[in-house]
Amino acid sequence: MTLRLGEVKPISSPDWVRLSFGADMVLGFSPGKFLRGALNTTINLLQYYPDGCKANCIYCGQAREVSQGPDCKTLIRVEWPIRPLNQVLERIKERQGDPDLGLQRICVGQLAHPRASPDSIEITKRIREHGIELQISELVTATYTSRDDMIKMKEAGGNMIDVAIDAASKRVFDSVRGKPVRSMHSWERYLKGIDDAVEVFGKMNAGIHLIIGLGETEKEAVNLMLYAHSRGAKISLFAFYPEEMTPMENRKPVPVHVYRRMQLARWLIENDLAKAEDFIFNEKEQLVDINLSSDLTFRELSGAFLTSGCPGCNRPYSNERPGDRLRNIPWYPSEKQTLNALKASKLPSVKRFLE
Repeated sequence: MTLRLGEVKPISSPDWVRLSFGADMVLGFSPGKFLRGALNTTINLLQYYPDGCKANCIYCGQAREVSQGPDCKTLIRVEWPIRPLNQVLERIKERQGDPDLGLQRICVGQLAHPRASPDSIEITKRIREHGIELQISELVTATYTSRDDMIKMKEAGGNMIDVAIDAASKRVFDSVRGKPVRSMHSWERYLKGIDDAVEVFGKMNAGIHLIIGLGETEKEAVNLMLYAHSRGAKISLFAFYPEEMTPMENRKPVPVHVYRRMQLARWLIENDLAKAEDFIFNEKEQLVDINLSSDLTFRELSGAFLTSGCPGCNRPYSNERPGDRLRNIPWYPSEKQTLNALKASKLPSVKRFLE
């Protein structure tokens, strides 16, 4: 961009980024304490543009018709302060070896914007140019990210990539992200994006984001997880929690018992411990039981309730308010937490672990 004499360069990515409020605290920009000491071990960056996000996903505080410009109210219900990228990178470099923080990863998150992919590539390059050795994940919007873009992200220093498909089926995707809600996203384009991501970054170095509670049936959610795993993609689960000011602000959060079943399903699928025929559904497509191997141990099942996704991404309290019942547990679950989670699933096959 060429500036005329006297003009000021606008605040915009790649020179500026948003930081999740948790990451902002870890890097010392904002004061605050983490409940139970659950520090963010991933620094979440999000692009910022004066003209905002171009999509209109009806569950998101960034949505075009919700934010009406760049000043989105919240994303996952917390503020995302805008910071100069260079300052952010200097603080990450200072803190990357601090054992008390335990930083493991940087996530470069995209908006739905024509500049999204070029700027993700540039931000990734700058991270590496600062001598930062943390792992880098690319969180991409398939609408604006091609296979060639993914190749450039990897060449710039990205280690992993996630395609934020969010919805579990075409039916749900269209109703919350597609043309019926005046948004441009396409289910078919996102499915292609998953395959492109796996091809470029490799199996289990690419994945999906899936939000449970957008209107899908449990069978639809399990089917998408089975599909993603069959393509070589890992699965990051999120629990829907309503954002104020969005069209879905009055929808209830996903019930804990539903989310516990989906966490179990994800863990079993990713560890090749369950196939499609092992999941038993009723006429309402609710998961009513799972055929579990007799070799499974209580300790192994604890891992199902840990935050899922890229290694080192614990995203504490991104699915609920601090003090609420945790959906994704940001530390290895205690015996009590595991017992409570298994009880909450209401599945007959887990009763043997509760005795």
